[in-house]
Amino acid sequence: MNKVTTFLLSSILCTTIVFSQEQESITKTELPSGWWQIPNSPVIFTFGGYVKTDMIHDFDAIGSPDFFDVSTIPTDGSKGEATRFNVKETRIKLDVKYPEKGLRAYFEGDFYGSGSSLRIRHAYVEYKGFLAGQTWSNFMDENIIPSTLDFEKPAAYAFARHGMIRYRHAIKDNMYLGIALEESNATGQAPQDPGKFENPLPDLTARFRVTEKWGHVQLSAFLASIRYRFDAGNKEDVTLYGANLSGQFNLLKKDKIIYQAVYGPGIGRYRGGQSVALDQNGNLEPLTDLGLTFGYEHYWNDKFSSLVVYNYGLVDNTDGQPGSALESTNYFAANVIYNIMKGTFVGVEYLRGNRADFNGADGTANRLQLSVRYSFNM
Repeated sequence: MNKVTTFLLSSILCTTIVFSQEQESITKTELPSGWWQIPNSPVIFTFGGYVKTDMIHDFDAIGSPDFFDVSTIPTDGSKGEATRFNVKETRIKLDVKYPEKGLRAYFEGDFYGSGSSLRIRHAYVEYKGFLAGQTWSNFMDENIIPSTLDFEKPAAYAFARHGMIRYRHAIKDNMYLGIALEESNATGQAPQDPGKFENPLPDLTARFRVTEKWGHVQLSAFLASIRYRFDAGNKEDVTLYGANLSGQFNLLKKDKIIYQAVYGPGIGRYRGGQSVALDQNGNLEPLTDLGLTFGYEHYWNDKFSSLVVYNYGLVDNTDGQPGSALESTNYFAANVIYNIMKGTFVGVEYLRGNRADFNGADGTANRLQLSVRYSFNM
């Protein structure tokens, strides 16, 4: 039994023991569909997930065989073609609630851990408007994540999960403000003098969202810092910040348009990229990034749906970066999905990406992906 499994079983047992001390209970008729009640306890729970198999064929060389990360496309003219099968996106989840107290504990994992082991995606506890744990960054917009078959999602799209403490305040029924302190993991191009990068302070993130029948609009921002501590004893600090404008327009019965624009010095940390680099004098300065995303999801009928999404990313490179540093990316995906039932489908997707470097070199990759998913959400 591995550590993750032991943690899950222990958490369920502890939750049951603590909450069962309360004498309140929920009748069976009050239970939401797919939920169960722990005997003699007010606590309810559900579990679920899905099994997903991906058959991936690359027509060109790329450094990320399991997902379409365009930043790994070679720009030296390398050739390559390969076909693989991947089941790492297979997912499990557990949701536990104490409705009367406004308490919730949630866990979700997939198998993108080392050696295809179980990896924590989300694990948090909520109490009314407060949240503590790991989940989607407060800076991103989790409701417009493009429904690609590709696991990676667009290259310059704000897409990150962090450990955090978060609070959301409802201003109106359709409007809220969220503020969070999040784990900082910024990195960058190191100076020539030996030392190491540090993240001494958490990121401060904030979002404001308005939701209407036509969709929603969200404006978010972050403030962070990164430090390089030289072995000689001195240190250099750089301030990072950025903004994200995103939203969704609902069309017809189920169609939707999604959009996102992110910009700022250090924004690359929300896609696993570098946040700082060297100027011509060897000093650290933030890398200013721009990311634009536009997508349209269309339902042809109750069974067939399609998604088209395009993403463009641009880095304002510094004079001290090497010529091989990433300058821009393009990501395009288009799919057709046959929905057997909710969460269960068969789909095919075409992906095309381009990477351009600071020195003008570039590379392009094309991929075809066939996916089969069966959901067992309760």
